Amino acid sequence: MNAAAFTPEFERFTAEQIGVAPQVSELRIASSRVRGSSIVFTLTQRMCDCDSLIGRGSDDPVDREVAAEDWLTWLRELPTQVPHVSRLAVLRAWNPQDDDVAPRHAKGVTISEVTEQVLRGLKDNSLLTIDYPRAA
Repeated sequence: MNAAAFTPEFERFTAEQIGVAPQVSELRIASSRVRGSSIVFTLTQRMCDCDSLIGRGSDDPVDREVAAEDWLTWLRELPTQVPHVSRLAVLRAWNPQDDDVAPRHAKGVTISEVTEQVLRGLKDNSLLTIDYPRAA
């Protein structure tokens, strides 16, 4: 996420909508789709993302999983709460040893193309960038 969009309003909205406050990370996503000045953060309730539907494919929901509709609502309403957001990058990776993570696969979509299937279909070590329309 661009640094200008990572505001207290963003943190509040995120915690209220999906029940998890964003935690800033030292991780850097090594991809041309993500600017070096971007803020990287995690949205997990535990040390791993095993409580997230993102990347779970057709697996059954797990205990305390953030519901698909909550994720989708959060993603779709983000620009109304955080006007400076232009792109959000979602990385499914677990790599605590490295400060830089280079995704093996990358895909870009617009917010209108994001569905539960898109989120569930994100593979390990894959990057999904979600672009938002520019405000007039």
